[in-house]
Amino acid sequence: MNTLKSKSTICAASLKALPLAIALAAGAAHAEDTSSMFSYSGFGTVGATHSSSKDGDFVTSYNETSGAGATNSWAFGVDSKLGAQVNAKFTDQFFGVVQIVAQDQPNNTFSPRIEWANLGYKITPDLQVRVGRIAMPTFMVSDTRLVGYANTWLRPPVDTYNQLSFTNSDGVDVSYKSHFSGVNNTVQVFDGKTSVDISIGGGQVISGLTAKQIRGINDTVEYGALTARLGLTKANLAYEIYGFKVNSATEVINFGVTYDPGTWFVQGEISKAKLPNIFTDEKAIYVTAGYRINAFTPYAMYSQAKPDGGGNGAGPGDDAKTSSVGVRWDVMKNIDVKLQLDRISLGSTSNGYFTNVKPALAGSNVNLVSVALDFVF
Repeated sequence: MNTLKSKSTICAASLKALPLAIALAAGAAHAEDTSSMFSYSGFGTVGATHSSSKDGDFVTSYNETSGAGATNSWAFGVDSKLGAQVNAKFTDQFFGVVQIVAQDQPNNTFSPRIEWANLGYKITPDLQVRVGRIAMPTFMVSDTRLVGYANTWLRPPVDTYNQLSFTNSDGVDVSYKSHFSGVNNTVQVFDGKTSVDISIGGGQVISGLTAKQIRGINDTVEYGALTARLGLTKANLAYEIYGFKVNSATEVINFGVTYDPGTWFVQGEISKAKLPNIFTDEKAIYVTAGYRINAFTPYAMYSQAKPDGGGNGAGPGDDAKTSSVGVRWDVMKNIDVKLQLDRISLGSTSNGYFTNVKPALAGSNVNLVSVALDFVF
């Protein structure tokens, strides 16, 4: 799956987005001063990525039109973002949230968009319903995938987390928690729709990719340090490219497990995506593990995506293996610094998650060096 873009001058663009986040936080702070109904928070990442290849740009999402490699030796837009969130507690049962995130967009700006905006009601302490713009619960860390500080890795493995090109939907979800013998089980069902613009490289942008009838179910089981999750997401995609209309009944099945007793952790996910009329079926898997030593957490990760034989897609899908090592340093409260090294081995006909590619990229090995500073407030 070829993806997208990044920014070469993100520092200046970040400054443009910063006043918005400050204004949102300040407004929420004012509301918090006069009433306990509102609370606010924010997060951000300032990152830089270097690629050893000049035959394509490494990118991490369908937002990015350029990245590290062919366009920029060092790219600052690959991982950088800024977000602010306001939570409202109207009553013990009635609540709401708005989250705005500024990051690279297909219109070649570092502009903000509403990531979440929903209202919820707890029918019982264990049964709740939400209506509005809600995070797509396709993967294990869908809720925190944009919050770098919340994760040990510098970025989620793109082979898995880019199997869907959208991160939220406008609709409704219902979740129910049950408790038995020390086990917490949460079942969530959802239904919605969305429309997004995505970059496909070479300056080309698909405007108005629509996903209708986004629906699915996932079940999360928690027992002590162990969390396991199984989910199914379906959507009907429609878009137009080069004058052709494309429709696809997309499906993603995902299973993930995390074990984190405190000193060390291990996490992995396996998923299968069906993208008929777009790509062949694709399977992705990753496993990551780390060990916490005071303020430092060294970690390693292996991820892989490969065609899975089925489907009638026009494209070959992703075929890549990535080996990563890194370290997270918690410099002070609410701030960390990360260094991550990646080696990406591309299949003979695959461009992986690179854009603006040249023919020599397929089948090559690419080394990445990435640094990032994450913060929350």
